Amino acid sequence: MILVISDVHLGYEESNKDDFSKFLDKSETLDIDHLVLLGDFFDFWRFDNAQIMIENEDILEKLYNLNAKNIHYIVGNHDYYMLYLSERYGDNFPFTISKNLRLEDGGNNFYFMHGYEFEVLSLDPMTLDMYEEFSEKMCYSGKTIGGIAGQVWDWIQGSDLKEKMEMTPFKRFELSEEPEKLYNLATSNGKSFLLGMKPDEILVFGHTHDPFITNDKKVVNAGSWVNELPKKEDQNSYVEISEGKIELKYFKF
Repeated sequence: MILVISDVHLGYEESNKDDFSKFLDKSETLDIDHLVLLGDFFDFWRFDNAQIMIENEDILEKLYNLNAKNIHYIVGNHDYYMLYLSERYGDNFPFTISKNLRLEDGGNNFYFMHGYEFEVLSLDPMTLDMYEEFSEKMCYSGKTIGGIAGQVWDWIQGSDLKEKMEMTPFKRFELSEEPEKLYNLATSNGKSFLLGMKPDEILVFGHTHDPFITNDKKVVNAGSWVNELPKKEDQNSYVEISEGKIELKYFKF
């Protein structure tokens, strides 16, 4: 089985950390071939990096205790610093860190990425390299600077902040400067050329915080563990892949 979790944002005050901790407790008996952490697992933009690790050592211990043969960490924009750490420490680092991941299960091929790439592709003339450099620098910013910079970033994407902040995260994603471009790209064959995907691969991503799965189950967003969505039942989502079949699930306790 492949278990996919995205956007826990540990360190952020709106993170549903307690719910996620209970989810890990209930997942201890699962036989997991691949655990995929799909980015923004930590929120280095909003808090001191060392303090985040200290305050969440219980979560890390539970991750280590899962019956997971492989743990993959895909970097998001809020934890892009993890890529630097893994490159610095090499084989001594506890997780495999990357920008994307390919896995096969039950005859189906899956492509995993965080999803900030979709946002950047709509922000001409910004490039992915520019945004990733920005994301890494933001991971050193701390709570005060990070909060201010976050507001500036919102302004860069669109000046009507009050109206945008009243929307759900996915609606903001969908109604960025070029309204239908991002969602259409995520669900079209065109993404293969821009993201280095293969045509037969099923896309699994996060970033927008709003979970969804297309009718043909070729694209799925794993959602988040953050208290932002208007409906609480849409929070605490995750993805299970078993024998090639993909399911979007919600943790209830």
